[in-house]
Amino acid sequence: MAVITISRHFGSGGELIARLVAEKLGYLLVNKSVIAGNMRACGILEPELAHFDEKKIKFQDGEWDREMKERRRHYLAQLHNFFYDMAIRENLVILGRGGQFLFHDFPPALHVKIIAALQSRIGRVCRLYSLDESAAVRLITEQDRDRETYLRQIFGGDWLNAELYHMVINTGMTGPEEAAALIVTAARLRESAGEIPVQELEERLLEQFASPVCDSQGGGILYDAGGNVPLFAHPSETEFARMLDFYQIKWLYEPKTFPLEWDSEGTVTEAFSPDFYLPEQDLYLELTTQRQKLVWKKNKKIRRLKEIYPDLQIKVIYGRDFKGLLEKYGIKERGD
Repeated sequence: MAVITISRHFGSGGELIARLVAEKLGYLLVNKSVIAGNMRACGILEPELAHFDEKKIKFQDGEWDREMKERRRHYLAQLHNFFYDMAIRENLVILGRGGQFLFHDFPPALHVKIIAALQSRIGRVCRLYSLDESAAVRLITEQDRDRETYLRQIFGGDWLNAELYHMVINTGMTGPEEAAALIVTAARLRESAGEIPVQELEERLLEQFASPVCDSQGGGILYDAGGNVPLFAHPSETEFARMLDFYQIKWLYEPKTFPLEWDSEGTVTEAFSPDFYLPEQDLYLELTTQRQKLVWKKNKKIRRLKEIYPDLQIKVIYGRDFKGLLEKYGIKERGD
């Protein structure tokens, strides 16, 4: 039977995408409500489920903690047995709960990671839970920390390790329906992979997934210095990366996010990810092609970045400079 595991950043829309995928494929969606029903049948009630479900727990040496460890061990054993038992009998979409680790060596499994930029997640959480930005950031931080610690405690793995996943989808750039369609297509191709020669399968993938990094000049797929295919947020970034390739300058796209502001509890409330990093020059580059009256916000962030990280080298390329570079390279500027 087929298994699709979906890991997600909190606020990235992973729950909605998982439901859409299950509906389109006719698979059983294994989410919190399905798990709760099975756990009740095993004698594990809602308070205990809420305490253990994707939660980090700090244990100390004591009688109460030993009892809690045993209860948690029992809960996890029942949960994982449930997953394995269902996978034998059903086609599943498993939302979270370490599915990418549990079914890592299960050949029919397709592992998907749903991500989004922090600002995109903040906006979504504000809308869904009627929160202000600071409360949304705090909730996102807490939820991600809980899930990350849970997976480390249970499986000893890092959920951010891209090698765990067949697909990583950024919902800041891809809508839920499109993301679900990508996963469904990948799942169907994976089902038929054993019947189709690898070369033909690759050709089908190239036909069905139009690369977001192919520019209007007819260029091919772009690879960063690590051999990865980045998902650019704006056409100007694609053109700039192609220009760097032309001059044989190694680059990485948004490789690091720098916290800029924290609240009283140490939660990051504002962060900044420079567009490019040139590893050979140890230099970050930020493209700014916005209208001048909008540039001051970015400049404010960059000033703050330099205050906190004085040893960091960063250069801002403004709209006029960018146009000059494109003209030198012989690229016509795209309409915005």
